[in-house]
Amino acid sequence: MSGLLDKANASKTESEPTQVTVVAEKVTIVSHQPTANISSSVGSGGLDTPLKLTIAGWITIFIGGILALQGGGMGILVILAVVVVGAGLLVQSERMADREMNTIKLGISIFIAVLVAAGPYAAFYLVPADTSMALTEINVSEESNELTFYVRGSFDSASATITLDGESLWSDTLQLNNDRAKFKAPLDAFFAGNAQDYRLASMNEYMIDVSSGDGQSKTAEITPALLNRELLNSGARISEVLRTQTSGTGNDRTTTTTVEGVIVESIMGLFGPDESTQDNGEHTMTNLALTPVASDYTVQLRVKKGSSTEYSSPMIEVNGLDATWTSSVNGAKSGKMNGWLGLPGTAMDNWDGGSGQTEFLDKDSFYDDAGCYTFEIVITNEYYAGMNDVDSDATGITVSSNSWQLNFDADSDSRTMEVC
Repeated sequence: MSGLLDKANASKTESEPTQVTVVAEKVTIVSHQPTANISSSVGSGGLDTPLKLTIAGWITIFIGGILALQGGGMGILVILAVVVVGAGLLVQSERMADREMNTIKLGISIFIAVLVAAGPYAAFYLVPADTSMALTEINVSEESNELTFYVRGSFDSASATITLDGESLWSDTLQLNNDRAKFKAPLDAFFAGNAQDYRLASMNEYMIDVSSGDGQSKTAEITPALLNRELLNSGARISEVLRTQTSGTGNDRTTTTTVEGVIVESIMGLFGPDESTQDNGEHTMTNLALTPVASDYTVQLRVKKGSSTEYSSPMIEVNGLDATWTSSVNGAKSGKMNGWLGLPGTAMDNWDGGSGQTEFLDKDSFYDDAGCYTFEIVITNEYYAGMNDVDSDATGITVSSNSWQLNFDADSDSRTMEVC
């Protein structure tokens, strides 16, 4: 009986499902970084070093570019050394970066580095040689009376020649210092006449031809205005200086006006041949149709009656456009030669009613009675056409004659100063 009960219980137990209860536990996952890496990043500054190397590399390359721009002043080995150092710094910065080396980026960087640093040096030798010669700063020094100009380039010596119509007038050879040489050509060594006429039309074309020791050459025309050195035209105008005096009192009071002399002015330079004197002491150059001449010459006023010289002024010295002279009444005087210039006189209007500032030619200096008086402007050029020609009879002297009929004792209506 008991045996049957035990089997029954066992069968019941096997047939009933077993209930399982699962209790979820909280699991915490801890991530650990290698202690060695943290120490290396913070302790050695590894995050900044690649950037510093990159900056240093590009600065080095920039310095190489500056050295290369000197056009060969630094040797090729120096330039290459700078390029290698700069490129090496870029490579090292890429290797130290906390990533896989980017070979494409590194190659582009090195190519740009070589281009920046060595490019100007290479261009200096690859560009055609003629572009490395320069002819600059062509000027005239009024102090030394020389034509000056610079020749620049990377050669040892240069020869320069000034020509006119293919004929050599002057030449010189100089050694270059710091890639340049300053040539000085005395004006009296090559001047053969003005480059332009009064209308600024070309008359003479002066050229500078330069050649270097390594076969380069350059040609340039000298600015024409610099070589208008001979003063060819002048003219004069005069105006009366009047003095008014009152005498007596009341109904016996009288006023008289007398001519004390004349103010003489002159204009000098280049102008048309049709310009001439007019009545009333005038001249047709009222519109200043003048081409001034910057040069070296002297000017003197001579007043004549017939063939007799009644007065000669102090000599006026001109340098460039600056005129200086010594007045017999005012001492040292100066003026500019780019318009009408008041010429030296012999008296001042320092009487009662006068300005006390006007210098004029007193009539007692040249006038004796009514007649035709000629006011000559005598110019002696230091530079003139034919000055270097032994067969030329040119003297550089030009004279303009400006004549008027003067009668200082006549009344005002009769003093017309007509051209004579």
